[in-house]
Formats: sequence, C-alpha cells, structure tokens
Amino acid sequence: MDELEEKTYYKYRSLSDFERFLDIIVNNRLYGAVYKELNDPMEGKFNTTGLIKKDFEDIYKKLKTTRICSMLTKQDYQTFPNDYLMWSHYADSHKGCCIEIQPIKQYNDGWQLLEVKYQDNLPIIDTTNLDDGIRNILSVKTPIWNTEHEVRAVKQYDDNKFGTQSEYYHIKIVAVYFGERVPKAKCEFYKKIISRINPDIKLFRIREDKSNFGFFPTLIPESI
Repeated sequence: MDELEEKTYYKYRSLSDFERFLDIIVNNRLYGAVYKELNDPMEGKFNTTGLIKKDFEDIYKKLKTTRICSMLTKQDYQTFPNDYLMWSHYADSHKGCCIEIQPIKQYNDGWQLLEVKYQDNLPIIDTTNLDDGIRNILSVKTPIWNTEHEVRAVKQYDDNKFGTQSEYYHIKIVAVYFGERVPKAKCEFYKKIISRINPDIKLFRIREDKSNFGFFPTLIPESI
C-alpha cells in the first residue's frame, strides 16, 4: 500500500469537459466514479457460481456505494507519457491531455490503492468478507488491458453516508501534457490559466518525432 502511494501516475483525459478539467487543476483532485460510470461494460462482473439471491443483493449494494478512480502507473522507463495507444484511447484521440500526478495520503482517508490484476477468469467472491470481495471485483480486468498497468483508488462508503461524503481522490499535480492534436494557440491559452492557478505545474505539448518511421510514431514532449 505505502509503495503504491509513493509512485507517480498518469491520468489521460479529454478536454471537452473543460469545467471538470479545471476542477482537477484548481482543487487538486480526481472524481471517483461508481462502477456503472466506467467505460468498460465488463466492470463489476464476477463469478456467480454457488451464490444465492441474498449474496447478489449484498454484492450489488456494496458495488453501488463504492467509488473508483483509475490511474495508469508511470513506468520506470518513462520520462513522460509516451504511450501512443493510451493517447488514442483515453485522451480523445490525442486532442486531450495527460496529467502527471502523485497521491496525497493525508487527504484520502478511506481510499485504498489497488493494482489491477489481468486474468482470463472472473473473480471468485468470498461472501464472508464482502469488503475484500468488492475490492477483488474492482481490481480484475481481462488480459487485453494489461499494457495499461492500471492502479485504482477505491473507497467503500457506508450505505447511509454515500452521497454525503467527498467523492474525490486528492492528488498533487506534477505536470500536464497536451496531445499533439491540441492546437498551439489552445495550449498557450491553457498555459495562461494553469500558470496563474499553480505556477509549479510543468506544461508540455506532445508531438511526433518525424525522424522515426514506425507503425506507432515516437512521441516527444515540448515545453510550453
């Protein structure tokens, strides 16, 4: 747990919801979604063998009151977010951004960081410990996603407190990288805003290395 909290992560996202993007920058926080709000329709799936109706009711009740914040681990070989596929999948086809972040432990009471496990089989749930069961459900994905190296911040709420407590995971923002399809003029506009909010945030625009002719282009960060 402590090891995960000391790592640096990437959060790829679109810029189309500019208010949400500004909320991240101004308040140093990421929104924790419930599993039905996540992109993958396979989220929340589990092995149903041997479960009875009451088990399903208890499991789904807890799933609905659990928030998830997904982040991608910054790998040791990375000095910047250079994963072309992640830019394509999660950053609005390179028209979005990637935020480099670090967790702030003291402001994240109740949140737990979980490394996602990539496996072919659906997770088996021990109904005698549903809290662990829910964490297991939300930290398993199919192997087709294994290049993401995903870590999830997960918080389970008491049923009567869900919706009354913060749904945000608090972070320190290290840098913001804008995709290669974000116009330079917009990057300069974002720079003016972000620099006034927090001048310590480093700002970059990603571009292709035209000297490298591979199937997936090599990416280069340029300071803005």
